[in-house]
Amino acid sequence: MAKTSSALYFDQAAAQYTAQYQAPTPAGYALRERQQRVLELVDRSEGKKILDAGCGPAYIAPELFKLGYDYWGIDAAPKMLEQYYKQSNGTGRAYLSVGDVTCIALPNNFFDALICIGVLDRVKDHDPALAELVRVVKPNGTIIIWFPNLISPYAFWKNFIFYPGVALIRPFYFRLLGKPEPPSIYNRANGSGWGRMFASFAKLRIERSTAKIMAGYGVAVTEVVYTNFNLFLSPLDEWFPKLAMKTTERLAKLRFGKLRWLGAGFIIKAKKRP
Repeated sequence: MAKTSSALYFDQAAAQYTAQYQAPTPAGYALRERQQRVLELVDRSEGKKILDAGCGPAYIAPELFKLGYDYWGIDAAPKMLEQYYKQSNGTGRAYLSVGDVTCIALPNNFFDALICIGVLDRVKDHDPALAELVRVVKPNGTIIIWFPNLISPYAFWKNFIFYPGVALIRPFYFRLLGKPEPPSIYNRANGSGWGRMFASFAKLRIERSTAKIMAGYGVAVTEVVYTNFNLFLSPLDEWFPKLAMKTTERLAKLRFGKLRWLGAGFIIKAKKRP
């Protein structure tokens, strides 16, 4: 199966992406906070199996070991999986394999829980992916999925304005510098101009409609938590990283209030119906 532009990008940028988890940057903070919110939603268990669908470098695996889980991870980018083995301290055992969330090579009702974080926004068609995620989870099992938030000012600006603008400028910038262009999630190999970027946009979602779609796949939504309350629109968050992170951290308390829609993403926790 040919790799998608996202898989190609993450294969090339695996080391840089993994390093972001510890970076003192707004992007690093967003990754760490999102992981923390996911861990708060995961049921404590012993000897049960959890699948991390689109696991990347499996950075969350050690924390899930602590909660008593046997950990499985699949990802479309092989070099992402290699990062886990480079970073692993030998605690616990992770079963990692290259895989596609739209066609998971595992039996029905195999896992007690599943997480899927930062993946479905880059999947061309949600339908087969959601069907597969639900299929491999046992009845009454837990499903936790993160989605970028369409009505978040930060997420909307970064996805539809900032990133496309950068994608247009960066080839000329690196040409002027006489340096090779670093990997980008935007695939300029196919098409040109705005068309090539529209194809690369992440799929941002709205909580209510997303919960309704998930319910159609035989799950009952039990909880929704928002993440990353960054109000510094890019590139301001990169110009003033300390202030952006400090402000975002203080605003995290909004995730349960009326202003939770300001979060750049939301996590849906659901139970598979018997």
